[in-house]
Amino acid sequence: MAEVRKFTKRLSKPGTAAEVRQSVSEAVKTSVDLVEQPKIIEPLDYEAVVFQRKAQIHSDPHRDLLLCPVDDVSESQISRQRRTVVPSVPQNAEREARSLFAKECIKMYNTDWHVINYKYEAYSGDFRMLPR
Repeated sequence: MAEVRKFTKRLSKPGTAAEVRQSVSEAVKTSVDLVEQPKIIEPLDYEAVVFQRKAQIHSDPHRDLLLCPVDDVSESQISRQRRTVVPSVPQNAEREARSLFAKECIKMYNTDWHVINYKYEAYSGDFRMLPR
């Protein structure tokens, strides 16, 4: 019984492990407070810079490298192929649907595909992979 009492008396005193944990947690708290937060930098508005420096860019001999080509982006439409004789979505399903989610799903399933084509896409990768 005396051994049990000695054991319980030692439990109330903080041991070396508890002291180490305490000192480490205090050190971590103080070091976290000293770390500076990085500054948030807004991205460059490319169109605004081009507009501001229009005269300078116009006289630049390498202006083709600075400006995006006008004819780079085009849109095409691919009609959706139906692989069944009877459509899987009824004709009046979009009108009868009550949920906006259901209406959008039906519309997406029935409409044609709009594809964005990039004329100079081959030149947009790594310089070592450019077409010759």
